[in-house]
Amino acid sequence: MSSWNTQIARLFAEQKKALEAFVARRTGNAQVAADLTQESFLRLARLPADKQIDNLPAFLFTIASNLIRDHQRQMIRRERLDGGEPSDELPCNTPSADEQLAALQDQALMHDAIQALPEATRHIFLLYHVDECTYREIGERLQVSPRSVEYQLRRALVDCRAYIKARLANATRSQRP
Repeated sequence: MSSWNTQIARLFAEQKKALEAFVARRTGNAQVAADLTQESFLRLARLPADKQIDNLPAFLFTIASNLIRDHQRQMIRRERLDGGEPSDELPCNTPSADEQLAALQDQALMHDAIQALPEATRHIFLLYHVDECTYREIGERLQVSPRSVEYQLRRALVDCRAYIKARLANATRSQRP
């Protein structure tokens, strides 16, 4: 066996476990660590025998560090391309039946709260929130000041909150045994 091969064999016997542990700590995967450790030794062995390397173990760990970095970059690219590792839970944008029912109940409650507002306040509320009119536009339509529109909208919100709170409190009381 040539002296270069002898050096590599001796280095393998002395450093394999330490190098594999180093790679495993950095990658978090024992199988990847074994593969990258083997690749590190192969790359070192492929170097020309006349190449001058002062510190073979340090050079070997440098090769391993570069392979780890390349592996991590490849994993990041793969995750970006295919969305990562498959998950047991597939994402679904469609709300569940419970969520849909809750949304319908919330809408109905809000509709009832708006209907319970006095006619003028309800009209201002709908012009602002549905038709997206400004205070000034509403004031001009109804011939009231923008300040009055602001007051009516604030009053509408307070009344709607109170209505919803009272309905929810009644529903909670009626569900108790």
